[in-house]
Amino acid sequence: MQPDTIAGDLIFVVQEKPHEIFTRKGADLFMSKKITLVEALIGFEFKLKHLDGQTYNVYTGRNDVLSDKEKKVIRGLGMPHFKSHSDFGNLVITF
Repeated sequence: MQPDTIAGDLIFVVQEKPHEIFTRKGADLFMSKKITLVEALIGFEFKLKHLDGQTYNVYTGRNDVLSDKEKKVIRGLGMPHFKSHSDFGNLVITF
């Protein structure tokens, strides 16, 4: 920048690359998880490594029977909302 000149705007373009586990729609993240029939009937637990590097335990209770294509929503584990970096979308897991 030189003295006595007007500063210009800085414009940059962000391109999303496909991820092997997650897809994104707005601030929400989506993923699929294959489970066995036994897991669908009696419950299960698995560790999920998130995009932020943290590991989360995802589980269902013993009395929660899952049907085919059932979804589990985990609030707040999505991406930050545009213009509000303290609010996050949801993670939606389809079994």
